[in-house]
Amino acid sequence: MNHLANYWHLWTVTGVIVWIGLHCAFHFVLPAMRLKDQLARAVSQLASLTPQETGAHIDLSEIQQAAMTTPALKHAWQQYASSLQPLWQSADTGPIGAARQRASHLSRAFFAHMNMSSDGGRLDLADIEHLAQSDTQMAALWTEYNQAVEALQRLESAQQTSAGQWQAISHAENFFTEQALVDSPLQTHFFAHMPGILTGVGIIGTFTGLIAGLIGFDVSNPAQVQTELSQLVQTVGHAFLVSALAITLAMVFTWLEKSLLTSRYLQVEQLQQQLDTLFTPHAGLQQLERLTLATEMQASLSHKILQQLRSASPAARSR
Repeated sequence: MNHLANYWHLWTVTGVIVWIGLHCAFHFVLPAMRLKDQLARAVSQLASLTPQETGAHIDLSEIQQAAMTTPALKHAWQQYASSLQPLWQSADTGPIGAARQRASHLSRAFFAHMNMSSDGGRLDLADIEHLAQSDTQMAALWTEYNQAVEALQRLESAQQTSAGQWQAISHAENFFTEQALVDSPLQTHFFAHMPGILTGVGIIGTFTGLIAGLIGFDVSNPAQVQTELSQLVQTVGHAFLVSALAITLAMVFTWLEKSLLTSRYLQVEQLQQQLDTLFTPHAGLQQLERLTLATEMQASLSHKILQQLRSASPAARSR
């Protein structure tokens, strides 16, 4: 008790240093270790999907439930998943390409037969409907064309709603950022100042010991000078020990903080790479290609209609 009463200031500083160390351990080190397991699980889940063959089924809801287990991961995934687009095939490849070619072939056959039936004259919608009803071959072509268009629409709709093939419009690093996944949950900007705070507390302990020792140093009694000097040296020595403890903890925490953050940033980078591998970010080019093709098809159809209008006979105009 006597020792505690004489060195209360040093014990107070030591208690503050220990409290700061425990606070860092429970609010930074342990959460960083938990985040390590969560990010490793997410990377592992995504890696298990990457080697699958092209067009394999990818359930987005399953990825969210199995891999995105933290609030930060869930929020980033919701934003990223909303940007995913169905992988669109070229007009000349796959089942959709074959369906488009069949619909185009039937369309050309129908218009060619219609031109033959009208002898090159102009036909309005009523005449086309009358020919389709009266001409068995045109009726069959029209029915077959409608069936081909319906089949094409079903294929396109199934492709858009299928969870098999997806593409991202942007890289994963724009959604799964280090700030959102690591810095904010671990409060890295706050704990980055802990080494400086520990060093400052240690310096305060040193000056507190010096001040307390000098205040109690009495030189009025020569017989007690040696005793007072011995007590002053002990007080200063304890103060330096407290300061050394604080500086040591600051150095250890600095090394630990940088090691943990570097490892977490590396895991976030691995997560971004897995997502970019799984959902190749080229959907913007795909959408541009799709828009270009749709424009070309519309222009071609308009050209056909314009040719039909220009080929109208004088007798048809007079009507």
